[in-house]
This record gives sequence, structure tokens and C-alpha cells, in this order.
Amino acid sequence: MKRRDAALLMAAALVSGGTVRAQAAFPNRTVKLINPFPAGSPVDVVARLLAQKLSEGWGQSVVVENKAGAGGTMGSEQVARSPADGYTLLVTSASSHVIAPSLRKAMPYDAVKDFIPISLVAHGPTAIVVHPSLPVKNLAEFVAYAKANPGKVAYASSGTGTILHLTGELFASKTGVDLLHVPYKGAVPASTDLIGGQVQAMFDSINNAMPHVRSGRLRALAVVTPNRSSLLPDVPTAIEQGFQGLEFPAWIGVFAPAGTPRDIVANISRTLQATMSTPDSRDRMVQGGLVPALIMEGDFARTLTQHQAIEAHLVRTAKIQQQK
Repeated sequence: MKRRDAALLMAAALVSGGTVRAQAAFPNRTVKLINPFPAGSPVDVVARLLAQKLSEGWGQSVVVENKAGAGGTMGSEQVARSPADGYTLLVTSASSHVIAPSLRKAMPYDAVKDFIPISLVAHGPTAIVVHPSLPVKNLAEFVAYAKANPGKVAYASSGTGTILHLTGELFASKTGVDLLHVPYKGAVPASTDLIGGQVQAMFDSINNAMPHVRSGRLRALAVVTPNRSSLLPDVPTAIEQGFQGLEFPAWIGVFAPAGTPRDIVANISRTLQATMSTPDSRDRMVQGGLVPALIMEGDFARTLTQHQAIEAHLVRTAKIQQQK
């Protein structure tokens, strides 16, 4: 009896130990943040800050992997197809989850059904910049010049269907100008050609435009924000110059694959809220040209729905041709 009891106790201990190991607290290994945009982009700035802060909050390694291409859809598809265990998360922008579904006839994922929106983290405000050779000093002069030269003012973007492209289309729609869109594979090569004079204008993130404006290589006509940016305090807003309705829903947020367990989503949400609301996190986002804005789960999902309706309307009214 004693020998049998001992065996039973040992078996129970093994089962118990196996259960503890199977239900080990999340995370107990490296977490990957997939950034579907190039290094140096606003999404990349946020992803790397998130990696550091989440790692500090969890006491576990968090790494960023860049999987750029196709307006953010390549990396987003990778996350949609990843195991729903919380160890592969997506840090992305409206390009992959709001704009692409409005522009593409066929999507490699369902932006609503294949993901759980965990948190909106920041807004990425835009600056309207031009090459210094363009004879304009403000938005009114830019609009007048574009109307006098229809189809001749070329504006660069980070690619067809990206936020920078749609911001330009929104501007054209609101002001009645005819601009020539020139897509690039990322904001950096786009601004490089703008500095070189191959194109004349760009609706760029403040993060990317700021150093070029400060150096005098580009001229900023306006920031498309409710208030002036602390990074470009001498540049007036579009609203100050009498141009309303140019604000584009440019946000950066965190998603998990659909099916991720509720307790893991709640863990990620709590850790994001605790680590990204600190003064250090907020200051670093501001210095990167971003506007901190934590909008969690359900509220973030409702924001997505609203923005998808806005983008679909813009694509229809601007008559932007859908892509394959």
C-alpha cells in the first residue's frame, strides 16, 4: 500500500507540475512586435519604444521585426497567420487596417475578423512641405500655384494607398487642385527625391520632415494638427491659415491575432497602459513627432470602424482607382 501510495503521489505531482508549466504566466519567452513598415518610419519609432517599455514591464525580451511591403499588408498578413498566443503582435498604422481595405479589391486578411485591436498608442500628425525652389510661402500661395499649374505639381508619397498618399488626395479634394501623385517605396526615399528637386511637394509625417525643415532643405507650409507642433513651433496649422477638414486619421496601434486568449489580451493591455502613460514614454513620442494617445480595446475598435467609413468615402469621392 505504501509503495502504491507513493507512486500515486508521484504521478499526481507530475500531472500537477505539467499543469503549472502549461499555464505558466505570460510571457515566459521572447515576444515579437512585427512592424510592417521600413526602419525609421513613425511606426518604427513607436514599435521600438514599445519593445523597450514592454520588456521593462514584463521582465522579458521583446524584439521588433521589420516586415515592410505592400502598404503594410505583408507584415500584417504574417501576424494574422501567426499562432494566437500573444507572442507575435502587430504594431501598425491606418495604412494596413483602414486604407488598404478601402483600396484593394483583394486583401490577404480581414482587417476586422483576423485581429484583436488592443490599443491605439499615438497619432502621427502631418506636415505639408515643399522644395525651397517652389515660389510659395504658405498654403494659400501653394493652392493658387497648383491651380495655375494643373497636374504639374508632383507630390511624393511613401506608396500608393498609404497615409501620405491619401492625405494628398484629401488635400486635393478639399482645395480643388490637381496634383500629380508620385509613389515611392517608403517615406525616406520620397523625401530624398523631394530634397533633390525631382518632385515639388510632400504630405509628410512631422517625424520624417522635421530635420529637413530645420536644416532648410525643405520648406514647411503648414502642420495638419489642431495645434502647432512643439517640434516646428514657427509653422502655422492649416486651420490657422483658413483651411478646414484636412486632418487625416493617422494613428499607430497594437493588434494581436484573432483568437488570442482574453487573459493574455488583458495582460498586454494592462502593461501597455502602465508603461506607455509614463512621462518618459510620452516625452519620447513627442520628440519623435508623434501625439501620445492611449485608446484601449473596445474604444479602439469603435475608432477603427469610424475611420474605415471615412476612408471608404474619401476613396469614392476622390475617385481613387482600386488596386488588385
